Amino acid sequence: MEHLIEFVKSDIGVSLAWLCSVGSTIYAIFSSKKNKELKIKIQQITNNTDNSKDSVNQHGQKNVYTKNNSGGMKIDM
Repeated sequence: MEHLIEFVKSDIGVSLAWLCSVGSTIYAIFSSKKNKELKIKIQQITNNTDNSKDSVNQHGQKNVYTKNNSGGMKIDM
């Protein structure tokens, strides 16, 4: 235990702690930039999606509906 305390107090321990702090800060900055880029891509995909082809049809007198979305899928609701 004493060796660990001496190592932390030494110059090597302090420089190692500093490198870890700087490294985590740099990683956080790059992660933040990557998240912003992904949000922009998701927003562009959302804006390019054409929802005007979506339709909902009722079948019979019961509450049975089929939704046709712009991707060509039929969804029973």
